[in-house]
Amino acid sequence: MLSTSHSGSVDSGAAQWRGVGRAVGGAVVFGMPMTMTMEMWWLGFYVDPLRLLCLLIISLPLLVGVSSVIGFTESRELIDNIIDVFVAYAFGFLLSGLSLILFHTASLEHAAETNFTIFMLQAIPASLGALLGRSELGSGEHDRAEEKSQADKFVVLAVGALFLALNVAPTDEIQMIAYQMSRWHLLGLFLMTCLVMYIFVHAGSYSKGSEIKDTPDTFVGRIYHTCLALTVAATISVLLLWVFGKTDGLGFGALIGNVIVLMFPSGIGAAAARLII
Repeated sequence: MLSTSHSGSVDSGAAQWRGVGRAVGGAVVFGMPMTMTMEMWWLGFYVDPLRLLCLLIISLPLLVGVSSVIGFTESRELIDNIIDVFVAYAFGFLLSGLSLILFHTASLEHAAETNFTIFMLQAIPASLGALLGRSELGSGEHDRAEEKSQADKFVVLAVGALFLALNVAPTDEIQMIAYQMSRWHLLGLFLMTCLVMYIFVHAGSYSKGSEIKDTPDTFVGRIYHTCLALTVAATISVLLLWVFGKTDGLGFGALIGNVIVLMFPSGIGAAAARLII
C-alpha cells in the first residue's frame, strides 16, 4: 500500500515537471518571434497604458478559456484554470524578461515603468504559448473527445486568431502592405483568405478532432463555421491594430485595408484553430 502511494506520488511529480517543461517550451517557441521584434520593443516606450490594460483584460478570460480546454492539469474547475493562467503569466513574464535583459533591450538605462511595460507586452504572447504548450508539445486527446460549449468554440477561434496575428500586428509591414494595395488587390486578398479558411475548416472536419460534436461535417456547417471564424478574426484584427496604435490617424478606407491585411493571418489562425489546439 505504501509502495503504491509512493509510486503515485512519483508519477504525479513527474507529470508536474512535464507540464513545467511544456509550459517553458511553449512560452519560448511562441514568444520568441515577438521577443526579437523591434516594433515590440519600441511599443514599451509609447504604448497607451489604457490600451495595454484593455488587452490584458480581454486576454485574461481568453487564457482562462484556453486553460479550461488544454490547461496544465486535467481539471476544468474555474479556480484551477485561473491558477493555470497566473502560472502561465509568470512563465511568460520571467522568460521574456530574461531574454530582453540578455538582448540588452531592457536595461537600467530605461525607466522602471518602461521595462515593466516591455515585459508585460511580451508576457501576453508568451503566456499564451505556455498554455498552448500542452497541445503543441504534449498530448491533449482527453480534451478532444469532450463536447465543447459555445464559449469554448469562441475561445478556440479567438486564440487561433491571436496565435498568428500577434506575430505581425505590431509591425509596420501591415500598413505598408495595405498602402501599396489597390481595392482590387484587397478584394482578392479577402476572397483568398475566405477560401483558405474554408479549406482549413474542411480539413478540420476530418482531423483527429472530428470526434467533437460541433465539428461541421456538411457544406452549410462549414460555411457557417468559416463565417464565424471570419467574424472573430476581424474583431481580433481591429482590437490588435487599435492596441498597437496602428489605427491612429487612419481614414475609414485605410482602416479597412489594414484590417483585411491582418485578417489574412488572423483568419487562417482562427479557421485552423481546431488543428492547432
